[in-house]
Amino acid sequence: MKNDFFPCLLVEHDNSFSIICSEFHFFDDYFGDKGGGGYSVERLAKKLAKEHNIKIEVDFDSEAGMFCAFSNNRDSLLKLCNLLQEITGPEENHLSQENTRPLIPLEEAEKLLLNAFVFELNDKLQEEFLNKVPYPSLTNKQRDYINAIENGSVEEKISAAKKINSEARTGTRDWDNYLSHPNTISTFLYSIDKETNPKVTQELIWALVFICDRHLPDLRTKDCFLKALESENTTTRWLGLMGLKGLYEYPESNVIKMRNDKSQKVREEAEDVLKKGMRKEFPGWMFKKNYK
Repeated sequence: MKNDFFPCLLVEHDNSFSIICSEFHFFDDYFGDKGGGGYSVERLAKKLAKEHNIKIEVDFDSEAGMFCAFSNNRDSLLKLCNLLQEITGPEENHLSQENTRPLIPLEEAEKLLLNAFVFELNDKLQEEFLNKVPYPSLTNKQRDYINAIENGSVEEKISAAKKINSEARTGTRDWDNYLSHPNTISTFLYSIDKETNPKVTQELIWALVFICDRHLPDLRTKDCFLKALESENTTTRWLGLMGLKGLYEYPESNVIKMRNDKSQKVREEAEDVLKKGMRKEFPGWMFKKNYK
């Protein structure tokens, strides 16, 4: 069904209406490498509302992870969305080519995922999961990002990693999202392993940290994050600790060593990781319950 309010969604209340948007990658071409969030889209929307004399009729209540505007006038919100759509392009430009769902019940798929990739690494269960849960279809933009990560120039890889990082931060686990599928993490791990440019490597690890934190805490990333602890770059070591903090299991002794790091930032992060301990439960939005 066509969404007349694209790139937002319309929410109807008793006596008013609101529009919301958390899919900030719709605005990638406009915001560029700086990325966008709820406040960025709000600033843009306020500018458009002022230019087209609809500012008085619309109020805003955005957060970093969601753009939100509300009004008693539905047509004013529609007009604002149409103006935003002139920047993002029409909805059909952002739709996936197909809707790929797991071939097994979601609860069974979730249990399989946890025991194949999250709680432990089990090759047999991984193969079973990948056979029964196809890779979600990608939008044109998402396909461009993955292609750039795999085959792009230094500049293209860095740009794509930043775009995926931004998308990972503003979304959460969803079966239809490519960031929640192990194949995306496989792509990142392979690209990090063969990358020779330290700037690219750091941006890839940045994105991987937030993919694990918000979408899939895949234990296969552990060795990548442990290797990051050995980097000469302070930020990369810090990212290694950030990544380990989101996993179900990691060697605590490696984190203890980082208490003596030359960087205060790294030392403080190591203390925070040790204080919080290894993750035994995950947020409700990530997994309904643990199946261990």
